[in-house]
Amino acid sequence: MGNNIYENDQKITVVSKKSNKISVDNTKHYPNQDEASLLRKIMSETGLNESEVRSNKYYNIILSDAQKLGEKPKRSATTKWYQNRIKEACKETGLVPQHPKTLKVLDEILYNKYNGWWIPWYIGRNKMTAKTVVRDYAK
Repeated sequence: MGNNIYENDQKITVVSKKSNKISVDNTKHYPNQDEASLLRKIMSETGLNESEVRSNKYYNIILSDAQKLGEKPKRSATTKWYQNRIKEACKETGLVPQHPKTLKVLDEILYNKYNGWWIPWYIGRNKMTAKTVVRDYAK
């Protein structure tokens, strides 16, 4: 359910359900997932419709806060990078991240495949062992 990304000469266009709806009618507000679930909850508890809930100042502030929370990334770039390396190791071994064979493969991936120069700038060049990577970043 990810976004399809097409690369043109000038820019990258992200195609998703929400962006398609916005391109059709950009005057309407399309809530994100957190805001929409809170809106449904408020509407079911109060019996008000969407326009009445949005016109109420108290509920409008609550919905605004929910929208802001929903816009924050769920995980940092560092966490995402390490979790992808853990996934690579697990696919290669077919075992859980904590298994000694997976830890060995993860060490090889981190320090042979990504031997310092390929590790992204936001992670830096600190050398973490596979055990600490799994402890800190495994889901």
